[in-house]
Amino acid sequence: MKKTNKKCSNKKSISASVEEISKPVIENHELKTLVSNIETQNLPSENLPKPSKPQEQQASKTKDFRIPPTGSIISKTYRGQQVEVKVLENGFEYKGKFYKSISRVAMTITKRQISGYVFFGLSK
Repeated sequence: MKKTNKKCSNKKSISASVEEISKPVIENHELKTLVSNIETQNLPSENLPKPSKPQEQQASKTKDFRIPPTGSIISKTYRGQQVEVKVLENGFEYKGKFYKSISRVAMTITKRQISGYVFFGLSK
């Protein structure tokens, strides 16, 4: 048996129904005034309070306890070569280049993704 899709001619289209429903809302003068007042309200940004950082985010900015003090040299022998990394205030120096993380230094040396803490034996 073959099925056919028939449209009911007595049913309104969805868009026509939506228009009919929304027409009283659009024509409502009070609603238009309220919306236009909200749109024209301009609050100066300097009067708005600045968002504060949650405690967890502030704590993440502190130095990791596994990293030696600033000015220390982390050394390791890797594939027969001596690797030396200097600990800076906000990162690390390796071969005259600055790196933000010890893991980035380890990835540069090994040419693969690896934890810097594990590579340099700083974990635990």
